[in-house]
Amino acid sequence: MIKHVVWDWNGTLVDDVSLCVDILNHVLAAHMKPQITADLYRKTFFFPVAKFYESLELPSSGFEYEQLANDYIKQYRNRFRECKLHSRALETLEMLNQLSISQTILTAGEQKDVEAFASFYKVKQWVQCIDGASNIEARGKEDRVAAHISKLELDPKDVLLVGDTLHDHEIANLVGCSALLYSRGHVDAERLRQLTDPVIHSLNDVIKWVRD
Repeated sequence: MIKHVVWDWNGTLVDDVSLCVDILNHVLAAHMKPQITADLYRKTFFFPVAKFYESLELPSSGFEYEQLANDYIKQYRNRFRECKLHSRALETLEMLNQLSISQTILTAGEQKDVEAFASFYKVKQWVQCIDGASNIEARGKEDRVAAHISKLELDPKDVLLVGDTLHDHEIANLVGCSALLYSRGHVDAERLRQLTDPVIHSLNDVIKWVRD
């Protein structure tokens, strides 16, 4: 029985793929690299982000990567208000609360940023805590998910992780919790289905899943 839901942020609760692709294209242009479409991005994106950048022939280590990452985050901070929450996100958070299922956010984004974003979108009232990274490198969450669940004093078998990438499925398997992958985020449905089933197309499907 699911007692707790761990939410991913980018691409899962917030619909930021278009913004991320637009900023990435600014980065690519600055390095004289070909532009990328949203479709191609969703067919190819993966963690860690540095390795994804390497696949695009962008700097992926050292000072150049640090500068690239800082520029990317600065643009995202300035423009995040262009994004909206995914359809039925707030409704789903509220319904889970009514079902007495606790919720947290675990994200590869920097802690202070996601705290600010969640406040702006009025999400914080529904979650027990937000667990963000201590840096902007977006390496992934595999080294933090077990500690997150342990800190909450939960049995992984009682936890559902909801995310939008192959990485989210991998880290759920790592600790032994369940996972649901959402098809409207940073990875397309076809790639998600190659890894797991079911893949959900509406956040409201989380409610159906925890009730079954």
